[in-house]
Amino acid sequence: MAQTAAAYPVSEQQAKAAAATPPSRDWLRPPPLRVWRALADFHSKDLNVGPTLALCAPIFCVFLCCVVFLESQILERATSFLNIFFLGSYIVFSSYFVANHFMIRYSSSYAQIPEDKKFYVLSNLIKSAMLLAYTPSAALTLYSACVLDDWNTPRIRALGVLYAIPDAVSMLLVTRMAWSTKVHHICVVIFMVVNLFVSYEEDTIGRALVVYAIFSTFAYLVNLLLASRFMPISPSMSLTLSALALGIYTSCLGLNWFWQLRFLYHLAFTGPSAIHIAFITIYLTLISQVVRDDIVLVGWLYKNVNKRAAEFMDSRRETASPKVHRKSL
Repeated sequence: MAQTAAAYPVSEQQAKAAAATPPSRDWLRPPPLRVWRALADFHSKDLNVGPTLALCAPIFCVFLCCVVFLESQILERATSFLNIFFLGSYIVFSSYFVANHFMIRYSSSYAQIPEDKKFYVLSNLIKSAMLLAYTPSAALTLYSACVLDDWNTPRIRALGVLYAIPDAVSMLLVTRMAWSTKVHHICVVIFMVVNLFVSYEEDTIGRALVVYAIFSTFAYLVNLLLASRFMPISPSMSLTLSALALGIYTSCLGLNWFWQLRFLYHLAFTGPSAIHIAFITIYLTLISQVVRDDIVLVGWLYKNVNKRAAEFMDSRRETASPKVHRKSL
C-alpha cells in the first residue's frame, strides 16, 4: 500500500506530506462478498490479518485477565506500584520479541516490512489491546471520581502505572518516532512518577491528571487505526474505522478539555495558594505538550478520513464501471 511508507507516528511534517501526496489507486478493487474472504485474501505487501489477530487476541486476553485480577484483588489496596510497573513492563517488553518472532515466521508480509517499522506496528497493536483491556476499570474509576466524588488513591495510582507501561516500553523499542510522540511518552512517564506521590482525596491538580489519562485510555481505536494501514481491509472498512477513530477521539478530547478547563478555573479561583499556583503552572507546562500531540493527531485523523472517503468513492466507481460497460454492449 501507499500508506506503508508513512507508517511512523504522526508528526506535523508527515501530515502535510500525506495531504500533498495523492492516494495510490492501483491496489483498489471491489470489496469481497464475504467478510472472511476479505480477511483471507491477503496482499503480499500488507500485514496478514490471521497472524495479526493471533497476536492481538492473546495480548488482549492476558491484559484483560490482569485487569480482572487487579480489579478484584489489588486495585483497592495496592501498595507495590513500582513492582506492578516493572513486572508489566517486562511482560510487554518480552511480548514485542515473541510477537516479532512468530509474525516473521508465520506472516510473509510482516517479514517484508522494514526492520525499523516492525516494532512500530507491534507497538500500536499491543497498546490498542492493552488500552481496550483497561477501559472497563478506567470507566468505573472515572464514574466513581467525577460522579460519586470517590477519589480512591491506591486504585488511581495502580491504573496510572498500568497506563504508562506501553508508552515506556515503546520509547525503548521503537527506533524511529516523531518528536511530538516522544515528548508525549516522556510526559506520561513523568506523570506516572508524580502520580505515586499524590493523594487524590484532596482537591488538587492531581485530579486533572487522572481525568486526562482516563479519557486517553478510551482512544484505543486510534492505535488500531495506525496499525491497520498495513492490513488488507476494504475501502469501506477503512473508511468506517477512520471515521470511528476520529469521532471517538475528538469526543473524548472535547469532554476532557471541557472538564479540565472547568476544574482548573475552580482550582485557581477558589482560595488559591502559592503552592497551588506553582503546581498548576507545572501541570499546564507539561500537559500542553500532550495537548499539542493530540491536536496534531486530530489533524491527521481528519485528513485521513477525507482520504479514505475519496478512496471509497473511487472503489465504488470502479466497481460500477464494468456493469456500465456490459450494458453498453
